Amino acid sequence: MQIERKTICATLLSLVCVAGCAGNGVGLDQNGQPITAGDMTGGPIQPTLESIEENVFAPICAKCHIGASAPEGLQLDTAAHAYNFLVGVPSAEEPSFQRVNPGNPDLSYMILKIEGASGIEGGQMPLGETPLPQATIDAIRQWVTNGAPNVPGAAAASEVFAVQATAPVDKATVNAPLARILVTFTQEVDASLINDSTVSLERMGDSDLDPDAAVTAESGEKIAAVGALAEHNAAVLLITPNKSLDPGVYRVSIRGTGGGAVANLSAGPLGSDASFVFTVEPAQ
Repeated sequence: MQIERKTICATLLSLVCVAGCAGNGVGLDQNGQPITAGDMTGGPIQPTLESIEENVFAPICAKCHIGASAPEGLQLDTAAHAYNFLVGVPSAEEPSFQRVNPGNPDLSYMILKIEGASGIEGGQMPLGETPLPQATIDAIRQWVTNGAPNVPGAAAASEVFAVQATAPVDKATVNAPLARILVTFTQEVDASLINDSTVSLERMGDSDLDPDAAVTAESGEKIAAVGALAEHNAAVLLITPNKSLDPGVYRVSIRGTGGGAVANLSAGPLGSDASFVFTVEPAQ
């Protein structure tokens, strides 16, 4: 398996973090060691999303992976966010791998990283710290092997079909290159309704460098992009620009009203249009 070498900084930004921000004391115990599942619960972690979220993602990863500051947009602060930003979503560092490929732990980039698999640059996660306990790795691997099931009843609990989260988040600033934009929903989406008339990406005028101003702009330059639902996860929309986005302010719009509007598998439309803006800055 050949994987392009990345800098440590880029690796940190693109990983599915299973440790806190190394070096700043976040996610570490009083001795400076990574907090493990056993530290949090006093018992073994279970191969379920609930247990992994409670013992790994929320107390450790979400110290960094939350809101607008989440590296590569990976929001792991809740089980709902973790599922939709992991399952079926291509890795930012190695797009040929999904972050979590249900049923295939050896093809899941998150698993390769926490196991320190041969060929993965940047070292085993958590980077530069004691690796996760084998029992914790085994539980996460088993969850993926089991098909990476969502929290039981998650779809039923989401009574309202709506946009759940986006990456980048609204009014965020990101550095180029931005290979992919994510829109996650509270329920699975009818793939036949994802097309150029329901999903659009626009670059706002050069004078509209303030994202707040871009929200009120009536029109912009439409950017060619491909919109498709994530493999294994129909609640995630992947928007891939056909070319690298130049520095500027961009807006993504989702049509949720009228004929052919984005709808769930029960033909229930969003009911209102949705949009968010973000700024792309030159690569650093």
